[in-house]
Amino acid sequence: MEPHVKLAFAMRDTPRAYAVLLGAGASIAAGMPSAWDVQENLIERLAAAEGATEIGDPHAWYQERFGHPATYDDLLAALTTTPFERQALLRSYFEPDHQERRDGLKQPTAAHRAIARLAAAGRVPIVLTTNFDRLMETALREVGIEPTVVADANDARGLAPLHTIKALVIHVHGDYLDHKSMRNTPDELDHYDPEIDQLLDRVFTEYGLIISGWSAEWDPALRKAIVRSTNRFFASYWADPRPLPETAKKLLAHRGITYVQADADTFFTKTADTADAVADPARRHPVSIDILVARTKRDLNGSGQGITLHDTLRRELDHVAALPLRTTGPWTVPHSADIEAERNSRITTLEAATEPLLALVAVSAYWGSTTTDRWWLRDIETLAAPLPPGGLPELTHLAQAPAVMMIYTAGIAALAAERWDTLTQVLTEPQVEHRWAGRNHAVAALSPFATLNPPGRESSQYLHDLLRPVFTRHLSLSTTAYTEAWERFEYLRLLVQNDAQRGFDVPYIQQNGFLDTYDPAPATWLKNQIDKHGDNLPLLREGFLGTSLTRLQELMASAESAFDDLAQRRRRG
Repeated sequence: MEPHVKLAFAMRDTPRAYAVLLGAGASIAAGMPSAWDVQENLIERLAAAEGATEIGDPHAWYQERFGHPATYDDLLAALTTTPFERQALLRSYFEPDHQERRDGLKQPTAAHRAIARLAAAGRVPIVLTTNFDRLMETALREVGIEPTVVADANDARGLAPLHTIKALVIHVHGDYLDHKSMRNTPDELDHYDPEIDQLLDRVFTEYGLIISGWSAEWDPALRKAIVRSTNRFFASYWADPRPLPETAKKLLAHRGITYVQADADTFFTKTADTADAVADPARRHPVSIDILVARTKRDLNGSGQGITLHDTLRRELDHVAALPLRTTGPWTVPHSADIEAERNSRITTLEAATEPLLALVAVSAYWGSTTTDRWWLRDIETLAAPLPPGGLPELTHLAQAPAVMMIYTAGIAALAAERWDTLTQVLTEPQVEHRWAGRNHAVAALSPFATLNPPGRESSQYLHDLLRPVFTRHLSLSTTAYTEAWERFEYLRLLVQNDAQRGFDVPYIQQNGFLDTYDPAPATWLKNQIDKHGDNLPLLREGFLGTSLTRLQELMASAESAFDDLAQRRRRG
């Protein structure tokens, strides 16, 4: 069993038993400067203020000039006059400016957001970090958690019992919002205040540990704290894409830590996704789905019998088609207050029932052929058929949700594999009758908002998060590759929706802040493709939007206007 699967089961069986330790690598991946980089830049500013040029090694220059190593306290005192000026100077390093927001820098990474999901689910209550930034706190607030923060001895001294804290973030080297707590010199990192040591002793003794982005080479006090922990009630894991240095290997041996060769984004995202899956008893064991996917890949590779894949798809499609939420209801509930609870219950059932099917469709759309496409493409229309009038729309519209989930899964997989013929078929061929207009339109014009619309959650983002493990686990796409494919497919689907006159949904296409305009990255991608290929654009060649470049550009202009309207609404709101 893979480490992230074992860890997910451990989190299910022993909730709130794990703590995460994030090193500099977790923040550098977000475009944050390291503590050393910030200090070097501050020294260079000080040298410039004194008229020094070509100083070489900034730390060596400072040591020679002042006779002692550089500390944040000394540098800030030399460069600023008031506490406000110190805060402003530090914020410039750790908070994104306008351009950095647009470029996606200094924002929580996929790892930070996955850890926040684990915290929100009650699986990881403690995050230790050697970083000064507040990326972890930002990610926790995004999921509705206000974290408790410890950055110095005073914070630790007044801390409530650990089991009563929903989410605790411990800045073992300090926090940029309190410059007096910031540690970076060898002397400062050699020992901690007694209150911090006592807190670390409790965490390292009572909790399993998940480490990522930390080399262990420059933090003697933190190493000592881990070595002091001799009681180990829970397994520990250390994820890093590169081989660990000898210092870290000694800690592996001392604590019996499992090394996982993976970056933080991949490991924490897989762990959070798998933890969600195994927490639901109605879901199949992820290993059984892995076996199903592996067999499908063999079939598509020609080393198995194609009939096996056909029959497996047929069985899963029939299972989803026969779900009571699609066939027998009920379509009303006794009291209006029960609607949201009933809808959430049915969505949970839908997630469990469709998980194997979506994995099979993703693999087939990515590696399949025109022959295997027919084995699932035709069923999208069947699953999209609306129920007869009557009943609560919140419940009846769910009957079409499996079709929307298949459209997204197949379309994203085909786009990622550049199977333009399959992508065009997914977007245009399956048709469904308009609920009110009495005419047909592409099933792709249906949306998560019109069918799923989970209470309290953005529909498009919900589906994005739901499908992510299908692609990162079963197709081995990176989180970045999946998000890129998602956004491009979402943009193309919006064009189809606009062409069908079904309005304009709020899409999950991430932007780094809203100004007067909303310039989605996939629109730029498609414009570049048009500049490169013109009328010979692969999508148009395959019949997308009737092969008309003019019509495609008209719809893109309409989408651009709709995105700008969205930007204005969000700016006003």
